[in-house]
Amino acid sequence: MGRDWQNWANSRLFLEKVRNAFGPEEAELVRRAHDFATEKLQGQRHPLYNVAGLLLDQKADAVTLAAALLAPTIWHAGIPLPEIKEAFGETVASTLAEFGSPAALRTDTEPHRRKDIHVLLASFTGNPRKVVLRLAFRLMELEHVSEPTKESGRNLARETLDLYVPLADRLGLSMLRKQLEEKSFRILYPDTYRDLKQQVAPIQSEDDRCLKILMDGVKRLLEKNGIEGEVQGRTKSLYGIYSKMTRYGASLQDIMDRIGLRIIVSSVPECYSVLGLLHSHFRPIPGTFDDYIGLPKENGYQSLHTCVYPVRDISHKPIEFQIRTVLMHMEAEYGVAAHWRYKSAEAAAANNHKQSRWIESLVDQHRNAPDSDGFMELLYRQVYHDRLVIFGNGGQILRLPENATVQDFVERANPEVSPPFVIRVNGEIAHMGRVLRDGDTVEIVGGNDSAIGVQPSEKAALTLFRAEKLESPGGK
Repeated sequence: MGRDWQNWANSRLFLEKVRNAFGPEEAELVRRAHDFATEKLQGQRHPLYNVAGLLLDQKADAVTLAAALLAPTIWHAGIPLPEIKEAFGETVASTLAEFGSPAALRTDTEPHRRKDIHVLLASFTGNPRKVVLRLAFRLMELEHVSEPTKESGRNLARETLDLYVPLADRLGLSMLRKQLEEKSFRILYPDTYRDLKQQVAPIQSEDDRCLKILMDGVKRLLEKNGIEGEVQGRTKSLYGIYSKMTRYGASLQDIMDRIGLRIIVSSVPECYSVLGLLHSHFRPIPGTFDDYIGLPKENGYQSLHTCVYPVRDISHKPIEFQIRTVLMHMEAEYGVAAHWRYKSAEAAAANNHKQSRWIESLVDQHRNAPDSDGFMELLYRQVYHDRLVIFGNGGQILRLPENATVQDFVERANPEVSPPFVIRVNGEIAHMGRVLRDGDTVEIVGGNDSAIGVQPSEKAALTLFRAEKLESPGGK
């Protein structure tokens, strides 16, 4: 009786949230999927609302929510996909096509592991909604790891950090990525997780005090200058702190960006106005300005970043500010999950195509990688290390790893170019081994590509003030 009542209460709460989040037509699609799943899964102990509720919080669209509710009916009740298609349409059905029941990758042999990774990646192609669904189901799996010391749970967490977290990061799913990191960290390193949590607890109240004072001050600054905006405080996650401590050999006290402020305004011009206000009221730290509005990250992330020196009598650590519009904030937090709800149909389709092409490229890269570990390293490097922005022929923009050379640029920009040709970097003839710097302009002259490189625009040139630091995964 108790469990039935709880299910009823969860159902009512979920559907009420759906009605508040969507228009009538979309809410009706989710309601029908909910009723269908409830009927087909009667008597089964499946956490029906957990994944759908999580995706609702992630601002996912109605199709993704319907697919999340219907997936267990295929796995556990044997409902054929054609029946789903007839009842809910092609879009929902295509999202569930080849969407197998969650399972950890086999690790007993390299051939098994390699095949499982290939099947997983291939199942994602053509529809980024599938990735969002898989990430959400994986988070629920991690939630239900009852004994973190068991090897099965540790394999699940390790696989999540190696494969699922980079996918979430590349698709802009910041909120989901952070949750996956935190759960995996707790399972893989329970002692470290517990010790770090205990270390952070005493300074958490001090960080919260600093944030409140800073937030109140920035709000007054915006009001005084006639700018309407939301000011949010943020503290670094335990996994973000752990990543920086291990990467740089730093102590907890050495982590500079444990706290930061996010300012959300209505328009791009207001973003730059707020930046000017901050730089006139605080002391900006040279070399820490990043203009990801002028030149977005590869995953579409847009924001202005700047760090200021510690504020006397308030904070003894530098403070990072992130400035963005409302739409940029939705993109940063929820990424591809929210595209179908908050972007125009044309913009969502364009982004969907771009992300689909990247996922398809992963299938080819995995096929050509020497082994699974080599592919994981390649994926990690793509997502986290391609930090240099280089301008090429005809206004081409490429992102390359730090310490990339002219040869790396040529191979990425135009692998078909044939000699003889001359390379110019910032107008000067350069050899193939020259190490490139962020913002360099590289021209390939001669060969089968005689176009002269175009200098970056004034707007893009703002990115030359980018920070020299390399953030670790989860460090934002």
